[in-house]
Amino acid sequence: MRMETPVKSESVAIVVYAALVLLSLAWLALIFTPAMLMADGHPLSATILYRGLAAVCHQIPERSFHLHGFALGVCSRCIGIYAGFVAGLMFYPFVRSLREEAMPSRRWLMLAGLPMLIDFGGGFLGLFNNTFPSRAATGFLAGGAAAFYILPGFISTFRNFSTEIHLWRKLITKSLPSSAER
Repeated sequence: MRMETPVKSESVAIVVYAALVLLSLAWLALIFTPAMLMADGHPLSATILYRGLAAVCHQIPERSFHLHGFALGVCSRCIGIYAGFVAGLMFYPFVRSLREEAMPSRRWLMLAGLPMLIDFGGGFLGLFNNTFPSRAATGFLAGGAAAFYILPGFISTFRNFSTEIHLWRKLITKSLPSSAER
């Protein structure tokens, strides 16, 4: 049972959605930046970004998209995941309400991740060679599905956080002496 508060849940959802879309687009831009910096003759700045992005990806050049002859900051599977996540976020309001806090059944997330698992596992075990397009496409599918689980979690978290802030403000305001009592 939810407690009624003056916090506008729809406005919290819209702000969280917009912030997550903007942060995700900024992350995608960051992935393209090292290749553009290399092409523009800024190898030190590019190297710093490549090294930073190495924390989230193996960055094998043969498995990466290239821009101006330089590998992007992450491999094709990772760029697929991140691009799919952004696409999932963009598609989300057309499929589900931002007010909906319940996540879809985990079955859908597992189904969306299964092709990526098969693609990776088959290549790792030597059963078949996965391809550049298969890595990007399976990553895109998994990333797109992940948006439908991550966004409701963020909205719920920030909605609860803004409600708690409102309740704390109300409590503090009531406990402070009014100007007439001073």
